[in-house]
Amino acid sequence: MNSQNSVAEELELLCAVALNAMIPLANERTLQSAYYILRGRKANQTLQDVHLYNLYPYYRMFPGFSKEDWDKIVATLFQKGHLQQREGEGASPKPTFWVTETGCQSAREAYEKYRFAVWFAPFTQFDFASRIETFWQRLHLLVQTVSQMLGKDLGFTPVVTDKSVQLWVKEQLQPKEARAVWTDGLAEELYRLWEPLAPEVQKLLVTQLSGISQVGKTLGQLAKQQQVTHVYLTLLFRYGLAASMQRLMKEAEAFPLLSRLVTRENKLDPRLSDSAARTYAMVQRGWSKAEIAVRRQMKESTVEDHLVEIALRCPEWDESAYLSPETRSVIVAASEALQTSRLRLIKDHVGPAVSYLQIRLALARRQGETNG
Repeated sequence: MNSQNSVAEELELLCAVALNAMIPLANERTLQSAYYILRGRKANQTLQDVHLYNLYPYYRMFPGFSKEDWDKIVATLFQKGHLQQREGEGASPKPTFWVTETGCQSAREAYEKYRFAVWFAPFTQFDFASRIETFWQRLHLLVQTVSQMLGKDLGFTPVVTDKSVQLWVKEQLQPKEARAVWTDGLAEELYRLWEPLAPEVQKLLVTQLSGISQVGKTLGQLAKQQQVTHVYLTLLFRYGLAASMQRLMKEAEAFPLLSRLVTRENKLDPRLSDSAARTYAMVQRGWSKAEIAVRRQMKESTVEDHLVEIALRCPEWDESAYLSPETRSVIVAASEALQTSRLRLIKDHVGPAVSYLQIRLALARRQGETNG
């Protein structure tokens, strides 16, 4: 694959990813919203969109995405007739967009062609995307260190420079008896963990690992070697790590060593991100959001983000202190009548008596019930 073809194929795949991410947002959000999701922005609205539109596979897919890259993708999609600009609605309208029928058809074909259904399957919650990097760094450094220990050569340069990851690995291997457990069991557990994965995914993961007899290759090097796009390997790499994390969480007893890489330090509700889980523990003790904000030294808006996450993921939570059943029904009815999840449009419809937090909670509850 020559350089010109590589660039064209890279752009084609990026456009396919972006277009499939845009479809649920069409006529609801700005084009910039999809960009923020793919970059992994932590702003309230972005996280809300990821939840509301079930866009977990796309969140933080390309954290290094530049604005120039995004503008090129958007320009290409408009040029191909896949997108149309639309004027916004409501009191403070922002321009939105529409995906044309040819755009929808192209998105469906690309979804099948690039096997997105397979590569996206493990991404069932948004914090997987943010946890992948730590999981990989821990695993990479563990494999390197154990390999060097087996070769009786500890004078090596760590492949991971993050001090917190280095400390975590050191804590795992510090006791003398623990070292024997890791050197005896790591390879066998890793083989069992990755054995069910597709051969191309296994190879991608293994060839990036470093040890006493191997220097791991980067995704860029592997893309050039295999004559495929960097973006495609990124999809496979993220899938391999997310599938590994998912299995380790479900089958922790079968992987006593590797399951430590995904263990939550706070040991709170595994359905939630770590920070939201801490907030939920305080909510369950009867603390108000104002009290939680003061105690945790964070903004009330951040606590509200946690409440929305709780509403989405914890069906047993009684949200009546913030949202009555009657108000919830009014909000859901307005959303369905307007055929939108845009907060501002719903707010304009239901009036000043209903808060944005109540709208977000009602929509999160509905999305949670839809996701089952």
